[in-house]
Amino acid sequence: MVVATAGNTIGGAISWWTGYGVEIAYEHVTHKRGEMRAVTWLRRWGPKACLLSWLPGIGDPICAVAGWLKLPFWPCASYMAVGKFVRYVIYTGALLYIWPGRFSI
Repeated sequence: MVVATAGNTIGGAISWWTGYGVEIAYEHVTHKRGEMRAVTWLRRWGPKACLLSWLPGIGDPICAVAGWLKLPFWPCASYMAVGKFVRYVIYTGALLYIWPGRFSI
């Protein structure tokens, strides 16, 4: 679980940096700040929104928009790690519940 969490968190961090870089490039080309629909929601919740980075389909965009908004990197990465770790704990618990004794060490 730790390795999967670390790898997944690194992926979220890369998404954060991608969003950060795209926002800088956008400002450089257009000379104005970009606005998205998710901006208001993410500004309100701040780095805590990165807890939802484990969700399929919206997790990586949340990380990218957090970078776009230049939310603080380390709090975002910490919340990403917590969210992704909880996902793996739930997955492991569900597997052990569905097939008890099958994955014993």
